[in-house]
Amino acid sequence: MNYEQILLEQSEAFALQLGERIDRMPERDDSHRALAAAFACELGIEHAYALRILFATGAQNAACAMLHVQYDALVRAAWYAYVAADADFQAMLDPDSGFKLPHTGQMVHGLKARLADEPALSGLVQPLLAMNDTFTAALGDFEHGGINPMHRTGSGFPLDLFDTVVRCSNGLMYLSFRLLARQGPPSDFIQGIDGALAGFEDALPMACFKDPALAA
Repeated sequence: MNYEQILLEQSEAFALQLGERIDRMPERDDSHRALAAAFACELGIEHAYALRILFATGAQNAACAMLHVQYDALVRAAWYAYVAADADFQAMLDPDSGFKLPHTGQMVHGLKARLADEPALSGLVQPLLAMNDTFTAALGDFEHGGINPMHRTGSGFPLDLFDTVVRCSNGLMYLSFRLLARQGPPSDFIQGIDGALAGFEDALPMACFKDPALAA
């Protein structure tokens, strides 16, 4: 079994652990804010699953493009949960309001501003900021078919890029599950999500994903 297969199997096992734990989640909050955040989290989790399928079936450049939309979904979920005003949700429910969601960069800026007032959000927001600062240009290249994906089609897909994309996807997936777990009554349930990290630390991308005590 080669390294790519090992990492994909480890990633799938991690996803199953998280899924089994979220299935035991107590009743969810049914507010517009919680529902919007939960739906966006679930969309990001679906993107992570699709990314693994694409890599497993040899569609590497398409898998890289999927990372961008997975990132956008988590940013949107975090914005719904912690930044959007109550009036924004009312406007979203009114088809005649003309409301338009901020673009991803504006949402990230809003999360960064919220972090200054609420440091407990560091475990969620800092990884998103790190990805925004480090990978935004590359993510756009993955999605829009720039010269690098075209070159890789002819020369082969580099192992280090595969490793980076899969690990980042796993980190975003973990944060999506964790934020999803917060869309319910306050409880100790969140600790069960953190418990799924045990044994899968090597499948995560960077240190800022590995400190659940700071995540909110």
